[in-house]
Amino acid sequence: MPQDKSNGIRRNARVRPKIVLVCSLVSILLFSVLFTGVSSGATTGASSGATGSAQTNKYVIFREDDVAPNADFAELQAVNQLNINMNVPVTLGIIPHPYPTPSGNQLIKVNNTFLEYMRSLTSNHLFQFAQHGYTHLDTGPSPVGPSEFYGRPYAAQYDAIKQGRDDIIQAFGVTPTSFLPPFDKSDNNTVKACKALGFTEYSTAFQDFNQNGGNLGGMRLDTISIEVTNNTLQSLENATNQWLNDPYSINTFVVLYHPADFEGPNYTVNASKVTLLANYIDYLQGTGRVQFTTLDHSVTTTGNDTAASSSSEGTTAVGATDAPNVGFANAGAVFAVVGAIVVVSLASIFVVRRRKNKDRPNG
Repeated sequence: MPQDKSNGIRRNARVRPKIVLVCSLVSILLFSVLFTGVSSGATTGASSGATGSAQTNKYVIFREDDVAPNADFAELQAVNQLNINMNVPVTLGIIPHPYPTPSGNQLIKVNNTFLEYMRSLTSNHLFQFAQHGYTHLDTGPSPVGPSEFYGRPYAAQYDAIKQGRDDIIQAFGVTPTSFLPPFDKSDNNTVKACKALGFTEYSTAFQDFNQNGGNLGGMRLDTISIEVTNNTLQSLENATNQWLNDPYSINTFVVLYHPADFEGPNYTVNASKVTLLANYIDYLQGTGRVQFTTLDHSVTTTGNDTAASSSSEGTTAVGATDAPNVGFANAGAVFAVVGAIVVVSLASIFVVRRRKNKDRPNG
């Protein structure tokens, strides 16, 4: 006798919506997990990049030239201590051989106090050691002003730059990757020699190559924007504002100074000059639009209490001010997905119940 399959068909018709509902809920849950993970990764990535909490790609680089055994030592210490106190990195332009004699590595032989002090800075991530020529003497036949390198043969430039680089490595155990030509005057032979010796950054005046940033012979070029010498706080702020508000400006603003710029009467430290630099740093922090870095971009900070130190590859760590924003962004995504799940679930249950009611016999 044939079996009546109508009851089974009706049961299957009632079960199918439940299966569809369960599958839908599982799919939505999986989607919510993926969505939250992607959102978290994207937000964390944006926060951990070079832009940091300020979400800006504008950088201020402090370049301190003429750091050498014959530098004004008290002034050098004073301005470097300011950078430490304010958590602001600086690129130190080191002159390896500033005296005509003695021969050999003058960074080691001439001034032991300077040597030990500089060695103490190598463990501080705020300081980048760069090379500022070799002798910093006017030895080039420059028709437009003093230069150590301009117009000299390639071999002579290569040998001098290499010797200076090797002296820095021997004295401090640090290999410089940024080159700063003395008097901000050099030529194509200087660029070729630096590239051949492994330098990756080059910093000079705009007039040197009539180029404002970009690529120079396979190295990144950062040109000088302003010098602290003989500038007031107002003039420093005005120049910086012009750079910040110019939509076509390059993304780095290089501020140049020397230890001698902070010298007062009778070889004392000029406290007002140090205060000027401190006030300028305060102003830069107050804009909320810049971060501080070095020529090699090995460390990036936003100033006091918000250091964003980075590895030698230049990956900036997340600043303390970034974490709350990441948390709220992820929480918002989670609540949105959960809300969608609830709405879809209620709607599905309502539809299934209506279909059940229609299938029931009357009476």
